Amino acid sequence: MRILLTNDDGIYSNGLRAAVKALSELGKVYVVAPLFQRSASGRAMTLHRPIRAKRVDIPKAKVAYGIDGTPTDCVIFALARFGGFDLAVSGINLGENLSTEITVSGTASAAIEASTHGIPSIAISLEVEWKKTLGEGEGVDFSVSAHFLRRIAGAVLERGLPEGVDMLNVNVPSDATEETEIAITRLARKRYSPTVEERIDPKGNPYYWIVGKLVQDFEPGTDAYALKVERKVSVTPINIDMTARVDFGELAKALDV
Repeated sequence: MRILLTNDDGIYSNGLRAAVKALSELGKVYVVAPLFQRSASGRAMTLHRPIRAKRVDIPKAKVAYGIDGTPTDCVIFALARFGGFDLAVSGINLGENLSTEITVSGTASAAIEASTHGIPSIAISLEVEWKKTLGEGEGVDFSVSAHFLRRIAGAVLERGLPEGVDMLNVNVPSDATEETEIAITRLARKRYSPTVEERIDPKGNPYYWIVGKLVQDFEPGTDAYALKVERKVSVTPINIDMTARVDFGELAKALDV
């Protein structure tokens, strides 16, 4: 089996190395990941400049490249350089990726990009303290999340994904054990309420930070409810066709077209 592994935390992340170790038991792991932190890059693609690649030594990986681009760039580079894969995995991410806001996530978006090429894909994230989400995972225990990755990836490699499912978005609680229950969930509507915070620099000029207030109330059955309330591993099936399931004729009438 040929497995593509990427992330948005950067190729030196301990979460990526934990994923390599877990996936190497299932097949040959090809790593292509950003050289630097690229969180919240979504499906951005680098078109205005060339991208550069650097070979990196990662134990148990067949080959590893660091790319000075986005997670989506990494998937495209991997397919161009190595051909097809039986499975694509993005993670293990430092910090959960929940709700419809996964379209902002570089982790989830890398898996989405792979799925557009017909590759069964998994995005996996581990809940951690906010201050640890922008580091390399120093002091973070990835053993339980790696266990669930190996378990879920093994099932996908053996049986594939059900018809209509292009990728799985997996979130593991920080306090999970190998016995923690898995919940099949749908995406919550929203995880953050973003706004802009104005500050003043030493010269008296304003500058701005985009900040987000966490949403605390979630509907049962959603990924956020499973992770934050029930403390379960959330597995959300994703279909990349975002077409609304409505009666096209009724919509045409409503739009008078």
